[in-house]
Amino acid sequence: MKITLFLLFLVAVCFGIAQMMVHDSGYVLIAYDRFSLEGSVWSFLLAAVLLIAGYKIITWGFRLLAGSISLAYPMTQKSKRRRAQRQSAKGLIQFANGHWKAAQKLLAHAAESGQAPLLNYLAAARAAHENGDYDACSDYLRKADASAPGADIAIGLTQAELLLARGRLEQALATLKRLRKRSPKHTYVNKLLKQVYLRLHDWQALAELLPTLRKLKVISSDEFDSLNQQAYKALFEQAYQQGKGQSDIEERIRPAEAIWQKLSKAQKKEDYLFYDFVSCLTRLGAEKQAEAVMRRHLSDLYSERIIRLYGQIEGEDKERQLLGAEKLLDERPNDAELFLTLGRLCINNKLWGKAREYLEASLRLRKQADTYNELGQLLAQLGEHEKSTEFFRQGLSMTVALQE
Repeated sequence: MKITLFLLFLVAVCFGIAQMMVHDSGYVLIAYDRFSLEGSVWSFLLAAVLLIAGYKIITWGFRLLAGSISLAYPMTQKSKRRRAQRQSAKGLIQFANGHWKAAQKLLAHAAESGQAPLLNYLAAARAAHENGDYDACSDYLRKADASAPGADIAIGLTQAELLLARGRLEQALATLKRLRKRSPKHTYVNKLLKQVYLRLHDWQALAELLPTLRKLKVISSDEFDSLNQQAYKALFEQAYQQGKGQSDIEERIRPAEAIWQKLSKAQKKEDYLFYDFVSCLTRLGAEKQAEAVMRRHLSDLYSERIIRLYGQIEGEDKERQLLGAEKLLDERPNDAELFLTLGRLCINNKLWGKAREYLEASLRLRKQADTYNELGQLLAQLGEHEKSTEFFRQGLSMTVALQE
């Protein structure tokens, strides 16, 4: 119905125009200088309509031609960008699937086409590394640096990670030191430095780095304690190796004392560091120096390992050494390890009765093979061979049980 009405309206309009043309064709004159153009109004209107239609047709034709060329030869910036985006996406998919060679090629092409060049060059470098193409890996990193001069931290971290993976520890260390100088509080830079120092066994550098790692919350408190203990145990072992060949006692213990003196006040309050220090002195044959240091700190740095070691070494003044340990009885009246140490020190001072009392008190608190053996030796010396044999038997039984 609507179409019919529209057609009737169109016929009526055409009929009206035809009547107007018959009734009066009109007259138009265009003159300029010696040029003139004249005709009816309707002829000029028809010419205008034809000109507009011709312009539209030509414009449409050019657009159609340009579109055809664009489809055949993707040379426009838009098509290049889309192609680069597709290459980047495909490259990342290939990378995720472990197809390193294909990923390297696609990502490199995407970067060269201007699609996120930094990210694609870095990803291409990783793919080249996994593919074993280390020259290309280095080349991509250089191109990444050229494409984004301000991204040296991101590029440096990628380089350090790849060097670490290849076992190029010294080169990785140099890169990370440069990055840390630029950004001292960068979490990941410091974390990678920790890994490098561990793998290089650079315990001094690791020990110096650990407070920063804890402050930046790169490691937990438990990991800090574990790494700190590992680093200083290794450092004191190095000090032992350096000093053991020296004939002069002062020269022998100098490396260990140097480590101890460099510790902060807080570190010197850690019982495990104190134990490593005095244990090192003892192994170096400096028992008198170790005993003097231990006696001053027995109360505030007490541990079972420390008090046990205290009873196994011989100080310059045996009586003073015993008195130093007995001062702890008021604080620790039920400490089996302390009673064992007191028993040993009484034996050194030839206080046989007192030694027996301390050792028997230790046994009542805790059954230990060492205590049985000490009592066995003491009673054998006192002529109580039957009891001595029984203590030796029980000590041996406990030792065998622990080994099974």
